Amino acid sequence: MDQARYHLIFEGFKPGTNKTALGYTLKTDLALTDAQLADLMAERRTVLKDNLSKEEALKLGKSLTQSGLIIKAQALAVNQKNNQEDLRKHLMDGGIEQYFASKYKHAEDEFDTQLSLLVLAAFPVVCYLLLPLIGLMLLLPLISISIWSSQAGSAFIQLIIATLFFIPLIWLRPRPETIEGIDLDTDTEELMVSLSNEMAHFMGAPKFSRIVVVESPVLRVHQSPIQWLSNKATLELGLPVLEALNLQQFVGLLAMRMTPTASTFYNRTWGLFIQWYQALRGQYKPWALLLDNWVLPMHEHQYNRGLAIARDVVGHEESLRLSRIDKNFTQMNRDWPEFIGFCKTLRVQGTNWHQLVAKEASSVKNEDEIQALFRMEAPAIWALSTTTGYQKSFSRAENKPLFSMPGVRLWQQFQRYYPHQERFDSKLIKPVSLVPPLEAPKKKNALNSIILSKQAQDVRNAQRVKIENALQMHAKPKREKDVAKLIAKWRATSANFWPEDFQQHKAFPLAKALYLALQATQQFELWDIEDKLIDANKQSARDHKLVQLYKKWLTQIAPLPALPLIDGDYKKLTDQLALTAGSKDIANLSAHDIQSMYPYWLSFLTIYWTLIVGQVFAPKTLADEAGKAVSQ
Repeated sequence: MDQARYHLIFEGFKPGTNKTALGYTLKTDLALTDAQLADLMAERRTVLKDNLSKEEALKLGKSLTQSGLIIKAQALAVNQKNNQEDLRKHLMDGGIEQYFASKYKHAEDEFDTQLSLLVLAAFPVVCYLLLPLIGLMLLLPLISISIWSSQAGSAFIQLIIATLFFIPLIWLRPRPETIEGIDLDTDTEELMVSLSNEMAHFMGAPKFSRIVVVESPVLRVHQSPIQWLSNKATLELGLPVLEALNLQQFVGLLAMRMTPTASTFYNRTWGLFIQWYQALRGQYKPWALLLDNWVLPMHEHQYNRGLAIARDVVGHEESLRLSRIDKNFTQMNRDWPEFIGFCKTLRVQGTNWHQLVAKEASSVKNEDEIQALFRMEAPAIWALSTTTGYQKSFSRAENKPLFSMPGVRLWQQFQRYYPHQERFDSKLIKPVSLVPPLEAPKKKNALNSIILSKQAQDVRNAQRVKIENALQMHAKPKREKDVAKLIAKWRATSANFWPEDFQQHKAFPLAKALYLALQATQQFELWDIEDKLIDANKQSARDHKLVQLYKKWLTQIAPLPALPLIDGDYKKLTDQLALTAGSKDIANLSAHDIQSMYPYWLSFLTIYWTLIVGQVFAPKTLADEAGKAVSQ
């Protein structure tokens, strides 16, 4: 069977043809869009039908020619290429433009879908435009000096009210994600750039002003506010995705990722809303979740749109495989920023990410399949000019990871940890503010996470004042507070947050030992005072104290088991943290070494503490008090 595909291209009318009558007949028979009909009437080159088999192209082409059109068939023979270089040459010699010569015809949305998109877009419009405009109108009269001289009190109140209208804009301002990768050079990587932008043209989606290669298994489309205004976007392209998928699967998945902003209406509504929504989710996630009744159905609608587009681009069978592949990415895309932060904090790197989709990497050859675009079973990584060059660049990055483990396993460990962190964050409870109680309180008071955090900070401030006075940092010593009383008050408040059966929990003994180590690590931060702030004769005293604290800290972490989130032959926590010392003996570090390494130890132990205390806390412990932390 001849697997070549064809576009039927209109190039003009034969002399004597009734253009108007024939044009409107073809609009109905071929389901032409208004834009295609306009091109037809203006005798501009137009794709009337795309991706036809040879038999279909001959039959329809003959019929259209007899009706009075000048028709040309362009072959799409990529599936006949049997090596990468032939395919690359064909694509760069006009093959890409052949496949995406026409615009994709998006299905008409129902009224409720359009209304939902407009309602969602109204949230950022109110925050970013309407409220600041009202605030500006209230500020304009205050420019007059006479108002301040005659009605100073009223003017001041109006100033405060006007300022309040700018708070949503400041608090929920879009924060573009920082992508740590390598920007593709347009000239060097012409194939990838052309392919991506031709896809954007085909779908009516924003073209890419940046394509960034990263070493993580992601394929994401970002928009900054400036890019949204200029109808541009950024493509985050993971090397593992290209290693796991063939070119046809990559094109289909890329089409699905571009779908949410495909068409001007979606880009202007959903594209604007998603920036506001991500800002809200980053500031206070529970408020963002209140919109789930609108957001989740829209995500489902976007997913179905993406599958429909992928079906037209790469065929039905391939779109079904992409549906299964995409499920592996769905949750990753949602929690990816938090996952990146988790990896950076622990300095752990995922490897062999292509295993995430390896089972779906091979396509089933089916001669009866309608589409066979870019049919090449080799991984799509060959579309880049120098894969090894990108890998070397990533390996030379600063702050190299201390740990590495299979990417799928690393993601599983993050999923094990993140629900604990998310539960505390949603209730504004800082895990480091929770002190293991000596005993359960006889009568529990109302939970107040703000007071808990303040009391924890009061203890730290009081300890810092004592240290500053000991180092004679002030000409007149500061007034010292009773640290013991502050700690007792803080511990009593913290006890209200712990479940009643915390002492019976199997993880509680580890939690107590771990907190002592965490508290000692926080002391390093208190004693880490710059040399220029203290006298030279006091610097040795500070260094001596740091070393003393360090020796005590080593004895506290010695019996602790290794953090279970990191795979490897690590039995003790000391074995993991010793990697930060490199070739140095961790038991004999200088004060300078301690100052440079303790921030990582503190972050590491904070994650460990959050994991353990999260296991002690039953989910209902915090869920039953939902909303109280904020209202109080």
